[in-house]
Amino acid sequence: MKNRAASIVLLGAMGTVAVSAPIDMTIDPVLSTIDLDMTVDVSVASDTDTESSPLSGSLRVEFDDAGNPTEISLHDLNVVIDETLSFNWAFGFFGSADADLLAGEVTWGSTDAFVGPVPIDEGDFVLPDVPVALQGTLNVFYDIFLVGTGSESINLADQGDFLTQIDGSVSVSGDTITLTSVIPLNATTPLMDSSGATLGTLTVSGSANIVATAPVPGCPADLNGDGVLDFFDVSAFLSAYSSMDPLADFDGNGVFDFFDVSAFLSAFSAGCP
Repeated sequence: MKNRAASIVLLGAMGTVAVSAPIDMTIDPVLSTIDLDMTVDVSVASDTDTESSPLSGSLRVEFDDAGNPTEISLHDLNVVIDETLSFNWAFGFFGSADADLLAGEVTWGSTDAFVGPVPIDEGDFVLPDVPVALQGTLNVFYDIFLVGTGSESINLADQGDFLTQIDGSVSVSGDTITLTSVIPLNATTPLMDSSGATLGTLTVSGSANIVATAPVPGCPADLNGDGVLDFFDVSAFLSAYSSMDPLADFDGNGVFDFFDVSAFLSAFSAGCP
């Protein structure tokens, strides 16, 4: 009766469509960098300074098949600028300005939507119109002729979201997935003095060059190891469950009961990455 009851439950679940689950990929700070250009344009002059930093953080992606991906979706990103970036702008006779960027990040925009799926062609992909936002505080100190002397703290989040195209590539080696991508950046915000008067504009541009990795997720419900979840995996579970084979002890407590059936069903419904 135990095996028959399990058969009824499992066969009733065969109509469930197995889907892949998002994967959190870790950004490698040794291989990932950001090159950030900041241009200050005031009424009398403009100048650009460039700084770089290692990156850390994570990307949340979804593949149709993590072991052999042919499609990718991007669900989330949180790219951390690891170092404080210091900028200097020189305007010659007109003066200069300095700034430090603290707690800088590149994050997902203010939307719950994800981007994709898009095809992976020979390892390469293009994700169009990805909503991203810059985060962090830019503390600016300036002494500029006809503009004045003062300081300002700029919240880069005030620049709002912007859409960017992310080009990248995916490779699988052994049990590791590696994603390499470039995130172009471009956003502008006004420079204001303490009274609210506009001094000029600040434009942030550049690119985040990212290398992120994750282990290829396992597929515990693929009991026959063919990479596909179907009736044959159900049959293998029923056979193991009937003979009290440890293969069917899905909750790992040494007892063969409904909780093992439930755990197998959950794994089967989650699908293979």
